[in-house]
Amino acid sequence: MDGILFDAKESSMLPLRPIAVALAIATGACAVQDPALAPSAGAPTYVPANATPPIMTVASNEIVGPVWVWQRTQFADGKVVTPTAPDRYTLTFQGGGRVNLRADCNRGGGAYEVNGNAMKLGAAALTKMSCPAGSQDMEFVAELARVASYGVVDNELILTLADGGTMRFRAP
Repeated sequence: MDGILFDAKESSMLPLRPIAVALAIATGACAVQDPALAPSAGAPTYVPANATPPIMTVASNEIVGPVWVWQRTQFADGKVVTPTAPDRYTLTFQGGGRVNLRADCNRGGGAYEVNGNAMKLGAAALTKMSCPAGSQDMEFVAELARVASYGVVDNELILTLADGGTMRFRAP
């Protein structure tokens, strides 16, 4: 055989150790994060869809189960809104951070979080039926998005809004 395809003695291959070190340095440099890109305090966190639902605190168990019927909203400026048909505006909290919602002719649900008496209601996914004139569905849903805390007093659920107003619900 007059042609040799590979001769280990004359090979010009680089030793593997320097290449491995160079790769480790390059990989480490990519992992350094710019502090300006770090998530800010209060930024929502990503939770995978297949994650285990959060464990609810003992305090939140008092709101789970009954259908809470909207009675009225009193805004921080003193204005009071009373539903014309209270039984058409309801909340039903489930364990695991889910809430079912009825806003007049629309139904749906969303997520909620409880920490002590602090409460946050996530955006609700609702049907998009056209409710009759005079419906308060949009106002009801908008007020729920501003909930900051809750309390239960004498079978009444009181949701406190971010501006200090309150939404009041009764369990039948």
